[in-house]
Amino acid sequence: MNELLDFCKLHYAVIEALQTEAVPEHYVIAYGSEESLHDVIAEPCIMASGFSSREEALANTDACVSAA
Repeated sequence: MNELLDFCKLHYAVIEALQTEAVPEHYVIAYGSEESLHDVIAEPCIMASGFSSREEALANTDACVSAA
């Protein structure tokens, strides 16, 4: 039963969408495990991960961008 609860717990990441002519856009996405995140999103596009809520990730988006 604990495995099911662990699977259902979501984390949030800030990712960067690279565009050729525009300023890169940043998005917050939910994921179930670090492995699943890296299976879907290329490593260079992941600005930060491990946030426990969408709000926490949004609040840290500016810090992620300026650190990059």
